[in-house]
Amino acid sequence: MPFSMSTSDSEGLFKGQFIGMFDKSGNPIHEGDSVRFYYRGDYAVCKVIYVPEWAMFCLQWPDGYVNKFPMNPEKYEVQQ
Repeated sequence: MPFSMSTSDSEGLFKGQFIGMFDKSGNPIHEGDSVRFYYRGDYAVCKVIYVPEWAMFCLQWPDGYVNKFPMNPEKYEVQQ
């Protein structure tokens, strides 16, 4: 029987590119990861994305806003 895998089965098998940074626990951060951090009195969860126009990895907030500021990984916690 030939091996086959649906798209839904393959989700989560492959991580995005390692961005060269580690979170506060020493876990590697990859493109597509969700990171949690403390922001203005509460916790926020953002997605790590690559923006080719800026040639850098950025955080995308839940509302779609893309943060163009340098990432501060020592304050992030990668969500599993």
